[in-house]
Amino acid sequence: MKPQHARHVLLVLILVCLAGTIFAQEDQYRRGGACFYKDADFRGDKFCLGPGERVAQVPPGFNDAISSIRIFGRTEITVYQSRDYGEPSLRLRDDVANLQAYQVKPGHSWNDRISSIEVANLRNYGDYDRDGACFFKDADFKGDKFCVQKGDRMEKMPPGFNDSISSVRLYGRVWVTVYQNSNFGGTSLRLQDDCANLQQYQVKPGHSWNDRISSLEVH
Repeated sequence: MKPQHARHVLLVLILVCLAGTIFAQEDQYRRGGACFYKDADFRGDKFCLGPGERVAQVPPGFNDAISSIRIFGRTEITVYQSRDYGEPSLRLRDDVANLQAYQVKPGHSWNDRISSIEVANLRNYGDYDRDGACFFKDADFKGDKFCVQKGDRMEKMPPGFNDSISSVRLYGRVWVTVYQNSNFGGTSLRLQDDCANLQQYQVKPGHSWNDRISSLEVH
């Protein structure tokens, strides 16, 4: 074989190996996870995270340098503008070819704005990503939780959750009615969207819905 042909074959083999490594890296996340790219349209340098992983600071070279995100499987990610999960944040379940499409504030997009990330596997919430709700002890969908399906009614909260719910996440085409008292008594509140902090709703002047729920219905 001539030297130039040998070099050509070697170059082809190297490219094939590199391509195989890239695809293999993404393949391991096909059932769940996300990859984060420096350039739009899923190009450029990237890193990937699996379900349940959290990074308080993105890898070196990626801080404020992410332009597109590819999401695999039943995965939801939350990206934060500041390190250590500092707000503002953006929640995503679908690929984003260009973060210019999302505004972090008027006139400023999410492109090159991400500093920390959380990756959640929706399987952790059962099948409630389609039709149900999860109730969390802490704000921002954190802390201990329980989940219920569409059509369920709970006359009282599970042990440890009475008057202890601070945020509610809805999945699918549902809405929730929460009650201040057990057996669907007292003041009620209807939620049709996620609520990251029940402090934003008043059960009466000067008193929020935070830590006030004793029974609920999921419609």
